[in-house]
Amino acid sequence: MECNKLGLGKRFLKVRAKVTGFLIAKIEKRNTPEQVIIAKKRNTISTTGLQNLLNAFQTYMSGVTYVGVNAPSTGIVITTSSGTQVTLSFLTPPAISLENNSIILSFTVRDDTTNSYIATSEELITTSAGYNIPIATASLSITKNSNEILTMTWIITISVSPSGNITYIPTPTPEPDGNNYSGGVNTFCNYCVESGVNSEFRYSYSGGAGYGLVQQYPQSNFVTTQLFTDMFYNTYGQGPSNSFTQVVDTTLYIYTLYCLPYFIVGGVTFIAFDPSNNDVCFVESTIADPTYLQVYFPSETEPYVGVEIEFTT
Repeated sequence: MECNKLGLGKRFLKVRAKVTGFLIAKIEKRNTPEQVIIAKKRNTISTTGLQNLLNAFQTYMSGVTYVGVNAPSTGIVITTSSGTQVTLSFLTPPAISLENNSIILSFTVRDDTTNSYIATSEELITTSAGYNIPIATASLSITKNSNEILTMTWIITISVSPSGNITYIPTPTPEPDGNNYSGGVNTFCNYCVESGVNSEFRYSYSGGAGYGLVQQYPQSNFVTTQLFTDMFYNTYGQGPSNSFTQVVDTTLYIYTLYCLPYFIVGGVTFIAFDPSNNDVCFVESTIADPTYLQVYFPSETEPYVGVEIEFTT
């Protein structure tokens, strides 16, 4: 499959994801924690940061070469009134919570040193596919004295708005999707072929049965929480080379040559599946775990089908 099929016949289901956020800072006295000062400031999401995140995420999914900023480390970088910078590392991976059609990621750092400074601006640097990417800035002014502890929590909210006949499915924990099969496989897919032996998928088989979300949501089109949480923070590496994804500005396309009714994607796993006879073509695995998306087209005249996800601020 060639890398760019966006100009040809296609049927893409569309999803919009609006990215917003704010920064909360808490100052507490070291020996009297009941004395707390809390400050809050809305942030600015960087369009370039979103582009870099998408590029890195595509590096993970499809093995392309990442082109973009790679900061020395992750965390929240504080610029002080004297012009020096203090980098505070994340205490843990971001906490995740779900609310209606929104995914909320909370990045927390802490400075319990005896350092004193006045913070005048901040920058959030997250990680994707091994790259450290600045994605947001804030101008929160707060003073930390030597006898105080500073805790900062940066909240990033992704509000998902599907259109047409695709939905967003909240998945508080990762969910699998695909076809459960443990037999032998063929090293060629007779479907999904453009010309000659140019197959999009590396393997195929017949047998097994639908497994996971495809059983819970048959004949459905959806995207899940994991697509968005993995994009904004992951510790994965570069994935296998394939051509199922493309990034244009801040839009991510995940698509395939139409050949079987289901197209299921999770991480570096891409699956085409026909439940009528359990024919499956796949890359990496027959089960996407976690599942990012599922599309179902029982028939299609357009040669390419998939999902278009546009990120806005």
